[in-house]
Formats: sequence, C-alpha cells, structure tokens
Amino acid sequence: MEDNKLIIAYWDFQGLAHPTRLLLSYFKVLFEDKIYQERDDWFKKDKLTIKSPCPNLPYVQDGDLILTESLACIQYAAMKTGQKDLLGKNDLDSVRIAQLWGVSRDLIVALGRLAWNPEFEKEKETVRKEKAEPILSNLAKAVGEQDYPIGYLTWADFVCVHAIDVASRLWPDLVSAHPNLIKYRDRILSNEGIQAYRKSEKYTNLFLPTRASWSGEEKI
Repeated sequence: MEDNKLIIAYWDFQGLAHPTRLLLSYFKVLFEDKIYQERDDWFKKDKLTIKSPCPNLPYVQDGDLILTESLACIQYAAMKTGQKDLLGKNDLDSVRIAQLWGVSRDLIVALGRLAWNPEFEKEKETVRKEKAEPILSNLAKAVGEQDYPIGYLTWADFVCVHAIDVASRLWPDLVSAHPNLIKYRDRILSNEGIQAYRKSEKYTNLFLPTRASWSGEEKI
C-alpha cells in the first residue's frame, strides 16, 4: 500500500462499499481496493486475523486503523476528505443526514434483494409499487428545488444517488417522473473524479452476473 492511501475492502461487486468509493473518488482521495473473490480468503483467513474487534466487510484501513461496517466506513471517508460539512454543519443536520441514509439504505437493500432473488421477474413489480415508488417520491420531496436534500453535499448523498441510479436502471420511467432526482443524481455522478473511477479497470460490477438474477448493467 502506498503511504497515506486508504484500503477499501469488500467482495468483487459494488455492494455496501460502493458509496464510500464514490465519495473518495469525488474528492480525489487516493484509495486502494482489496477485493475478495473467494469466500475462504475472508472467512477462513483474513477475518480471523484482522485487527478489529468487529471483523466484517466492508472495512476501511488507514495505516494501523481498521474500521468495519459500511456506515462507519463512509463517515470515516468523509472525515478523510477534510470537508467537515459532509458530516453536517450542526447537530440537527447530522441527524437529518442519518435520516437520509436510512431512507436510501431501505431502497438499495430492497433493490439488492430483488436482484439476487431467483424470482426476479415475478417480484419486480411488487418491489416497484411497495418500495421504490414511495421511497423515490419521498426523496423527490426531500430534494425539492434544492441541489441536495439537506441543502448542501453530505456523505449520505453518495448512498442516496447510488440507490437512485440503480433504480433508474430497473425502472427508467419511474425515476424520470422526478426530474429533480435525475438532476440530483447527475450532479454527483458527473463529477470528474467519479467519472474517472467509473472508467477505470478497478471499477466493479453492481452484482455478480453469474449469480444474480439481474446484473444491473451500467451505462457510463
């Protein structure tokens, strides 16, 4: 590992580590991917020796420091950018950021479960009506005429736009019904650093096409 370069460790698909990588790429913070392709490499090797009281994936390593859990990873990544406002300008905003993360997480978890579901085609419309439609409608209200739901860029925006982006690949019409969400998504994903990351060799697939029912093909 190069000096001062973070390590972001996860499986060989985007998953829970992806918003953290997007945030770091946005601010051009150097990081190195540690990709686990074989389950035994994690469960029978590194998980048993990693210097963390809570070994799990994803994890972020910064020198001797190792933090696990996706929520902690992305908040630490936000700290590393030096942009303090990413964590909230005040205590109330920090709570509102957590709320945005929770709503976004609900959406991306629902989409992930659908993608891995062998009954993908059968369940697709149910997930759309019961999860995606109401959550996207609420997010559109939260954004309103602002550039960002909180009013300025925060770490939770990278979770949120990832969820919106994945939903837009499943149901383009559903997301395009909310033009402010499209602008919000593009405002972040069109960033120079993110675009460079998306075009790089280390950019991973959304899901594993050999195992998921829907691979989530991404247009870059």
